[in-house]
Amino acid sequence: MNDKRLILPNDANGFIVEELKARLDDGLTVTIAFGGSSMLPLIDGRSDRIRLAPIVGDLHCGEVYLFVYQGHCVVHRLMRIRNGRLEFRGDNCRRREVVGRDAVLARLVAVEHGDGRVDMCDSQQWRRRSRRVALRRSLLNAPFSLFGRRQRCWQRLVYLFLLLVLMWAPVGGLGIQLDNFVFGIRLDHLLHASVYVPFVFFIMDFGGGRFRRLVPHWLAGLLFAVVTETGQLALFYRGFDPNDLVANCLGVTFGWLLILLLKRKMR
Repeated sequence: MNDKRLILPNDANGFIVEELKARLDDGLTVTIAFGGSSMLPLIDGRSDRIRLAPIVGDLHCGEVYLFVYQGHCVVHRLMRIRNGRLEFRGDNCRRREVVGRDAVLARLVAVEHGDGRVDMCDSQQWRRRSRRVALRRSLLNAPFSLFGRRQRCWQRLVYLFLLLVLMWAPVGGLGIQLDNFVFGIRLDHLLHASVYVPFVFFIMDFGGGRFRRLVPHWLAGLLFAVVTETGQLALFYRGFDPNDLVANCLGVTFGWLLILLLKRKMR
């Protein structure tokens, strides 16, 4: 087949896209540069070019396709087919795009890298690398699948309520020994730190965006830790301990750092 080099614009109604559709309808293979980082690490939009071919037969999960989504051309992997709807997701993305079969234009058959290497998408090496990338992405998304944004709306309230109960309830009368040591750390301080680790995770949707304004969320966690600990001064059955306050702040900071590391890993 003949190869035609084009630069794919983001607008699905452009002249180049119409030309691409015409070439695909004629049965030609088309090589384009599409830009973007949504398919990293397998496809680098800054230097790689992708080779597209007409779709013959059925669509298969795990393969990469060019499709139109909300007026834009997108090159992502087909993740699932449900009730005639196709769910796509980029290897470097969390959000999924759901489209109909008529929105899919072409199938990815090869990736031409900037250094001259060519990866054929029907090779075993490409399929193994695709499975590894998909598995890693699923593991990274697992916490957000179990504790999604909607779920955290009520989970946040439950978590804050239980945190206040642990900080202000008369737990001393339960007979629990908290003056023992684990790895040289007092059990009481270890528990204080551990219950504050999820704080930033549960409140980070405030202000819009899952990862926006994480520093204010960290500061909010420190403020909450200070309020809950100093509030014990007004409770005759609880006592203020500066070491507990330090443990609370360390727990918030540790959880905040975990979120930052996860954010960097997902990028």
